[in-house]
Amino acid sequence: MSVSSTSVLHNILLPHSSLYQGLFGRMFRSLPAWTPTETNEPDIIAGLQNFANTAMSEAPDDPLGDNVNMPAGYTYFGQFVDHDITFDPTSSLQRQNDPNKLHNFRTPRLDLDCLYGEGPSDEPFMYDEHRGGMFLIGQSGEQNEPDLPRNTQGRALIGDMRNDENVIVSQFQLAMLKLHNRIYGQLMFPNGNIPPNFGFDGDKFAQAQRILRWFYQYVVWHDWVKRIVKDAIWKTVLKKVNGQYEYGGQYYNWEYQPFIPIEFSVAAYRFGHSLVRPGYQVNLNTDVDLGFGVEIPIFHPDRVPGQDDLALHDLKGFKNLRKKHTIQWDWYFKMQSSQGPFPQASRKIDPQLSSALFKVTEGPGGLNHLAFLNLMRSWRMGLPSGSAVAQAMGFTPHPVANAHEDVLWHYILKEASSPKGQSGKMLGDVGGTIVAEVFGGLLYGDNSSFVSAAPNWTPNQEPAIMALLPRGKPESAGDNDNDPAKWTWEVADLLRAAGAPINDTDVASTIATGANPVVNS
Repeated sequence: MSVSSTSVLHNILLPHSSLYQGLFGRMFRSLPAWTPTETNEPDIIAGLQNFANTAMSEAPDDPLGDNVNMPAGYTYFGQFVDHDITFDPTSSLQRQNDPNKLHNFRTPRLDLDCLYGEGPSDEPFMYDEHRGGMFLIGQSGEQNEPDLPRNTQGRALIGDMRNDENVIVSQFQLAMLKLHNRIYGQLMFPNGNIPPNFGFDGDKFAQAQRILRWFYQYVVWHDWVKRIVKDAIWKTVLKKVNGQYEYGGQYYNWEYQPFIPIEFSVAAYRFGHSLVRPGYQVNLNTDVDLGFGVEIPIFHPDRVPGQDDLALHDLKGFKNLRKKHTIQWDWYFKMQSSQGPFPQASRKIDPQLSSALFKVTEGPGGLNHLAFLNLMRSWRMGLPSGSAVAQAMGFTPHPVANAHEDVLWHYILKEASSPKGQSGKMLGDVGGTIVAEVFGGLLYGDNSSFVSAAPNWTPNQEPAIMALLPRGKPESAGDNDNDPAKWTWEVADLLRAAGAPINDTDVASTIATGANPVVNS
């Protein structure tokens, strides 16, 4: 779901076997590749470009395009999750091949390697040498405002560079760094008195990793995936039988270890691009041109690739946090303190992409509509048509007006936007099945996940988590709801436990002192 601008041009080969032992593979290896109507490469590229430009741009500020069932923060949580399981710096838009080898430099597991990297021994620059086992937390410029740790050129020192791509995802990465520190601190010093200097405890570090990973995995499956796929699909993929999970996926299978299907990474999971708003309200600091009702572009349309023009006010990342731009999270996720028009809504899952994504510094010509790049990638990698996948799954294909609408990625977006689908609220049958089966399969196939190792585990079983929640219960729980069996756990609870700034009071204190008044973070 990343909109990264990095593209290394190599001759790439992708596996045709769904049982491929590598980290990428295929779900539908026997289906033929989608076939364009044009007969030569320049015409094919021109056709894809024209279709992207004319049929896949949404009208700006169209209120009917909002998905009120999907708070805007989930767009960037989904991006964070994508970066946790996939990273392919060698994919190419320039060459067409029958691939047999595509590298995934991420483990195909929900294990937060985008957070931990190779660990404090191999990547010590991400960790605090005075507080052994804790991540470094940076500060932005001359103020106390917390930011990712950065080098002298403003580049973040984190496990995945893409999690600094924009302010929203970088602030979520920061929250997850803090959440590890707070869980590890609870294990090391249960009385809450954390000294400024202490040594590394490998056992406690591993325990903190396990707790945070399971908390995160639980939220991915029980909040994120459940939110974006039909309930009937979600309940079928992972079923609890006699206290153990059984995997019910029909199309995503593996022989040796789970892999990332390109039908997922190149098509189905790229639905997240359609969620992006042109801009976002950040917080109430009117003195830095923010405030209620002020939407800051996620990417400024006048920004020139390679030039960091500070005069252009947007939420672009890869630099020090702008002054007073700490994210107010109850404007992005539904929380007890969310009021009025908040949280902001994502856009609907449909074939129209935000104008903010019209220019991406990647692919032929340097600047392109992101939709064009996604269509190109689908064609280059030989993905089957959406209609063919629907038929293989036993679904009646929805009608397509021309060949370009049958590109698997576009097909999935149109399926979601149709009345027969979910009218843009969530994924339809084809897209939802692919996404649910891959996430369910990754969890089921990982012996260290909560699904495999502790299927009856819930976050409230961890004292180190419960001690960090200001309300002593999840954000979604009512004031009188004290039964843990009825609790649901959401992304909001990761942020709450991290001590991230939730409301305007938190933001003001964080900017002024570097700490949330509710917790000393």
